[in-house]
Amino acid sequence: MRHFLMLERIIMKKIVIIGANDFQKPLIQKAKEMGYETHVFAWREGATGAEDADFFYEISIVEMDAILEECRKIKPDAVATIGSDLANITVQYLAEKLGLPGNSSECIRQSTNKYAMRSAFQKAGIPVPYFACVGEGESVEPEHFPVIVKPTDRSGSRAITKVTDPSELPAAIEAAIAQSFEKKAIVEEYISGAEYSVETISYQGKHTCLAITRKFTTGSPHYIEVGHLQPAPLTDDIRKQVEETVFRALDALGVEFGAGHSELRINEKGEIRIIEIGSRMGGDCIGSDLVPLSTGQDFVGMVVDTAAGNPPVIKANEPHISAIRFLMNENDLRLLNDIKQNHPSNLKKVVIEGDVKTASITDSSSRPGFFILQAESYEEMETLLHHGPWENPIHVFDTPVQKLRYNDGKNTFFMKRDDLLPFAFGGNKVRFARKFVEDMQEEHCDSMIIYGNYHSNLCRILATLCHELEIPCYMVHNTEDIKEDRETSNSRIIRQMGVVEIPCGKAGIAAAVEQAMAELREKGYKPYYIYGNSRGQGREWVPMRSYEAVYDEICCYENRHGVHFDYIFLASSTNATQSGLLAGSLRQGDDRRIVGISVSRNAARGREVITGNLREYAEKFHRTLPDDLEDHIHFTDSYMEGGYGAWSEPAADLIRQIYGSEGIPLDMTYTGKAFYGMVKYLEENQIQGKQILFLHTGGTPLFFDFLEQEDK
Repeated sequence: MRHFLMLERIIMKKIVIIGANDFQKPLIQKAKEMGYETHVFAWREGATGAEDADFFYEISIVEMDAILEECRKIKPDAVATIGSDLANITVQYLAEKLGLPGNSSECIRQSTNKYAMRSAFQKAGIPVPYFACVGEGESVEPEHFPVIVKPTDRSGSRAITKVTDPSELPAAIEAAIAQSFEKKAIVEEYISGAEYSVETISYQGKHTCLAITRKFTTGSPHYIEVGHLQPAPLTDDIRKQVEETVFRALDALGVEFGAGHSELRINEKGEIRIIEIGSRMGGDCIGSDLVPLSTGQDFVGMVVDTAAGNPPVIKANEPHISAIRFLMNENDLRLLNDIKQNHPSNLKKVVIEGDVKTASITDSSSRPGFFILQAESYEEMETLLHHGPWENPIHVFDTPVQKLRYNDGKNTFFMKRDDLLPFAFGGNKVRFARKFVEDMQEEHCDSMIIYGNYHSNLCRILATLCHELEIPCYMVHNTEDIKEDRETSNSRIIRQMGVVEIPCGKAGIAAAVEQAMAELREKGYKPYYIYGNSRGQGREWVPMRSYEAVYDEICCYENRHGVHFDYIFLASSTNATQSGLLAGSLRQGDDRRIVGISVSRNAARGREVITGNLREYAEKFHRTLPDDLEDHIHFTDSYMEGGYGAWSEPAADLIRQIYGSEGIPLDMTYTGKAFYGMVKYLEENQIQGKQILFLHTGGTPLFFDFLEQEDK
């Protein structure tokens, strides 16, 4: 037996691994599992993988000649690393000196230096943004802003800054140069769009795409990764385009062996732009953990195989959904604890190395921990990531559909009761707020700026939400949308919630928003703005998602109860609710009419907004819109009864009738006006024999304002 063990030791294959932190541990463990004797080089500090190594050498990963000296004694069969550009440089040097498989020195130079990489892409005809290299004491004058500034030769989100003001450029360049090994920075045009990464394996110049990952960051100015989702929810067409673009870029860099990690953006037009490519496996556990969990592929094993000169083994497996979430604050820690308690089977890995509550996170290396999840569907993963007490303080359920006693003698009427949603007097804005919370969380914002006036149901809901989350809330208060200056039930609730009001006219909205932004940033907050531009519009796709889902609720009700609604009517103000319902209708190919009764906007403007919303939504979520899109949009301004917040006596009579016969409160700003408009629309268009669904979008506090006016 002794002789057998000695023989086994003699013939055991050996692998040298450069690096020993948490992200290198899977490589060490996998190599041992594959029968390799592991020789690991790294500084002792942070070398959590040292305990897994057969032999550990306390030599820095950048001391290439010292490592080479030891390697000549070891005589390894392979040398490898994952997730580190610095380690990858050493791997290439060792492979070349030891005659082992690997990429050329020029490949490694181009894939670890952002300026050299951009130049290689440009030479190969791959579209690249404007870029320039800047050294100490040098300056550059980009033609357009914003730009991104970062060191030419660092990874891990170190010293990355988005610069929108030219006066801030010198400081950003100085910070990037300070972090650069070669004391140079790259200044490049900012590319908008969602961020993705692509994991590939190459053997003898042939590339295989293993996974495409959606990346989430802190956003401007430093873009620190907060999480990754795999596989990214992309259409087959976009996925194919991504693969083709990445393979061209790999060829341009000369990548022939081993793992590849490509980062890119896809903008609103569907254009793909390569940000950078590493000729190594990505960090953040993307390749080591997410790829096996989502695809079943042994990516780390492939790295070992190709490093030893063997082709990778690609297997067919059942796909899953995986994600990593980094612990950036107490809210993330609270979410983790909630998942531990309620969904332990979905939790695959937890690493906590620092105090989450006191962590000062300046780049990826300073994040105190992370956890990894696996799910069977995107829906399940979304539930896991957004079900904690901070991420989702608002609970939403399928609201009831109620058949009405109201009868015009010609049609049958039903009402979907979104006014019964259980948060802050209910209404469609509850669904909006839930999605806004999710988006705010993804942006890692910690305060909110809202836009509206004293009638606004959305402002009431969001003000209550911010109070629940214990975050600051500023309200840009448009004083020109109202007919008279008076208190409402909504305004009383808003002020009770401690909102900071900034009154302004329409011309002053942009300045008021900037004032709110400046005040919050000066106090150390990162504000989230609803809505996003000087006209109080933007991010409409967020609430649209909620009402695309409501359309599915309506269809489910029809299937269960054997009814078909020929028309859906609703109060349409910002048009996000109607746009979301239309997105659901178009997705399912339904031909029913969804009619928005305007409470303030003229018909031309309303149709313009809805069309724009749908086109933006289609681009973002890769939907196909019909050529006759305009024919699907039904929006009328014929029943505004004098404008926003105004009413007529016939409309008031109908509100009294509905409350008396159904016990359902309607208001004169939104739902009462819309119900009256629906009745008039059906009458004027001689519609009969139809099943009519009215969506009650809420506004209960405004019903009490109506009663107050009745008493005067």
